[in-house]
Amino acid sequence: MAKFVCGLATVVMLANGFVTASAQEPPARVTILSDAFGKESTLQRSWGFAALIEYNGKRILFDTGGQKKAFVHNTKAMSIDLRALDFVVLSHRHGDHTAGVAHLLDVNPKVRIFAPLETGSFGSPASGPVLMSVRRTVEGAPVDLLYFGKSPPEQVAIDAPWPDANITLVDKPIEVLPGFYLFKTVSEQKGTLELNEVSMAIKTPKGLVVVVGCSHPGIEKILAEATKIDTKIYTVVGGLHLVDKTDQQVTDVVSNFQSKWNLERVAAGHCTGPFAQLELRRVFKDLHDHSGLGAVIDLPR
Repeated sequence: MAKFVCGLATVVMLANGFVTASAQEPPARVTILSDAFGKESTLQRSWGFAALIEYNGKRILFDTGGQKKAFVHNTKAMSIDLRALDFVVLSHRHGDHTAGVAHLLDVNPKVRIFAPLETGSFGSPASGPVLMSVRRTVEGAPVDLLYFGKSPPEQVAIDAPWPDANITLVDKPIEVLPGFYLFKTVSEQKGTLELNEVSMAIKTPKGLVVVVGCSHPGIEKILAEATKIDTKIYTVVGGLHLVDKTDQQVTDVVSNFQSKWNLERVAAGHCTGPFAQLELRRVFKDLHDHSGLGAVIDLPR
């Protein structure tokens, strides 16, 4: 079930880090911190995605939105303590998921950040054709036209936009904390070909909660990878990137959510698109969690 935080006046009543659960048990929920749709409130809409996941006493920031100003405003308005995070996930390199990183690092400079391993991104070195061309010697070419002159390096280092950040690059599935998994998929879609994206899977008593950023590789490709962790998927939260698909493609994917992937719920946001949201509501009815800006989606304990 999705709830909604309507603004600062309501949030101020929720002391100690935006906690609504009883003092006896930690919260189990996803709170949407950045998105471009949702109910009217004092929160600032912006294109992009960010969410706070709280589960089993852990707090994970997943992406940081597309506008730093909005990210700062919303985290402060919802009393989100960015100093109290177990880790952060940057799903992929696009700016609408990374704009708040600078603010995050101002507040919590040593926080552990996970991002996809991808040539030239997030501080990973250049490789493949780039490295080959850098190290190639061309007969007759003067030294001043050769990359690095006569001494090409073994690796071509490329700093992350935040060179002092504590970034771990994800290439293979990893269990970061007990029950919290990260895994990478690669896009084969036109426009984002070869883009690497990291998603998160959380084990719950009802199956996996899969958290996605933009689903550029395709949401069904991501779900297929998640089933290697656990064959039972309870819900998916985040951007499904159906906004640019035909109506028939959207209908087919939403149908597959039930018939093929056996999802019980869906909490779609960001790049999912209004038509897909209506299809999800048609198919999942009350089990379609509205997940716009400010929404709080309960997770199974």
